[in-house]
Amino acid sequence: MEVLIKNATNCEIFTTLFQHMKLFTENLNVHFHEDKVFIQGMDNAHVSVFEINLPKDWFDEYSLDTQTTIGINTIMLFKVLNTHDKTHSIQLKLETSDSDKLEIHLLSENTNVVDLHYAIPLIDIDSEIMSIPETEYQGEISFPSYTFSTLIDQMKIFGETFNIICNEEKIQMISESVDCGKMYVDIPIDDLNSYAIEEDETLDLSFSISHLKNICLYNKIAKDIDIYLKRDFPIKLVYNLNGTNAYANFYLAPKIDD
Repeated sequence: MEVLIKNATNCEIFTTLFQHMKLFTENLNVHFHEDKVFIQGMDNAHVSVFEINLPKDWFDEYSLDTQTTIGINTIMLFKVLNTHDKTHSIQLKLETSDSDKLEIHLLSENTNVVDLHYAIPLIDIDSEIMSIPETEYQGEISFPSYTFSTLIDQMKIFGETFNIICNEEKIQMISESVDCGKMYVDIPIDDLNSYAIEEDETLDLSFSISHLKNICLYNKIAKDIDIYLKRDFPIKLVYNLNGTNAYANFYLAPKIDD
């Protein structure tokens, strides 16, 4: 198996994908299929799930003899990838499908930049792919990812619950606690990239703001974040990753009132 990323934007995205992964899980399986790389994981509290899908054509080179799954430590992988210079390409390589180490080569055509070579141990991880059914959502919002991330940071000061109320007329986001008081924001619909909600529908949903903050740490991988809402269902947050059908999806279970 051998894959290569030359595109500088994609190199940065690939590195950032693993930067905050330890907040969800330290070890995970990476599945190399004939047509894509797929990663799925769940946080230790079992309230959030993430999926990363990178099609074959997202990579500059993609060579695979047989479908392969490797288990990696996300902290170690990020430490390696984080040493890359902006001129480096990222090459991942397995000598054979049963190799116990993943080779990572950071290669630069700039003679002033040194090529770096690593071999990190692989881990046996017993986990199965969860099937997440397709869902018709009642509300869909497309937000500049940095703006949404900043709001979540600010609202976390005021409480541990993020409440969103939306209908055809307004979108309001609220965080409050007895000790800190209340923060609420009315989001101008005209300022959004896009917004759609079922006719005559009002959604009033609550989620853990700490888990949302972890998801928003990925705001650098995409200009926008798409948010999908449905009553009594997990919120779905999507970053589109510089390519057709290249995405990072996050699902976060709602908070249930006692």
